[in-house]
Amino acid sequence: MSIFNNYNTLGKNNIKATSTDFTNMVGKEGVKDIVRKVFLGGNVRDITEFITQRRLLNSYSAMLDLYMKDSNIHTNSIEDYSKYIAEDLIHSKGDARLLDLWLLGLTKKELDNIVRTEKNINDYQHSFSKSMHDIVKELENTYGELSGTITLNERQLRLDWNIFSLMLMAAGAQTLSIRGSSKSMNGKMFEKLVLGTLLTTLGFTFLSAPPKLLDKSKKLFWLSNMDENERETDATVTYNGNAVSIDIGFIGKGNPEVTLDKVTRFNAYKQIGGLDHNMTTIIIVDTVGENSDLFHKAERVNGHVFQMKKRSWTIEFAKTLCGIMGLHHELAEKEETDLEQYYKAALSEIDIQKFIR
Repeated sequence: MSIFNNYNTLGKNNIKATSTDFTNMVGKEGVKDIVRKVFLGGNVRDITEFITQRRLLNSYSAMLDLYMKDSNIHTNSIEDYSKYIAEDLIHSKGDARLLDLWLLGLTKKELDNIVRTEKNINDYQHSFSKSMHDIVKELENTYGELSGTITLNERQLRLDWNIFSLMLMAAGAQTLSIRGSSKSMNGKMFEKLVLGTLLTTLGFTFLSAPPKLLDKSKKLFWLSNMDENERETDATVTYNGNAVSIDIGFIGKGNPEVTLDKVTRFNAYKQIGGLDHNMTTIIIVDTVGENSDLFHKAERVNGHVFQMKKRSWTIEFAKTLCGIMGLHHELAEKEETDLEQYYKAALSEIDIQKFIR
């Protein structure tokens, strides 16, 4: 029987992050509330971090339950443990495979970078056993003997350095995987939600894909498109022969190299829907460091940069976009104090789910 069969439903549901799971957890109105907070200068990561923490604790608890269920996992022999996991890994797929990797202290990325190929898993198993033996001896010499008993729903697990070290290694791999998947999913999902909602508020019509033939008289936008040069843009906005490529990232001042890379992604002219367009670049990030050269670099390529940490960023965005397109919109004239009530009313009219389907 696969180890995965003993992993409870709560653990299985928290292995991977999906937008559906997220929206089911917080509800449609909850998602709208997060988007509205971002429009008011809030940090989406501050909000989603607590959901990630819940996933982690649910996953840790499920792993503890697994150790107490499967006697082959909580054996006193590290060799038997690693052999049992490695044999299961060879025959497992999908989420079951990821669980086995966690039990050996690995993530998918580490499987590729460290083990290189599954053909080497037996070699890794032996190296893992030897390394864990050496570490356990060091821990015993440093801290002394570890002993105790965990009781869970009348089941008991006897603790020593062997089993405790194996559990911590699994928890470490879980943390890397779950935080990585949450960061990726949350980023991609809220990039679409924020851009889709803001552009709809400004009167542009959403298209699920770039049009083959474009009507210049219509205010249009689409999301997440790869152009002919394989440069990905998070949103493209078109009207009357003008187009704006928008790149958004919940990137803080701790990632200046990623932020600076964004200014080189777009061209000055581009053919869209069979028509030539003058292109402008807009970059939206969470925070720009005080010594960053991003604003100057953006100016040199006819670009504009907005920081989501500022409560007024959507007003400035509206002014800039309207200026490029030769349009007028009420958002460009709003005061910061008006924004909260304005977005409560505006978001109530928008089906934001369509941006992540």
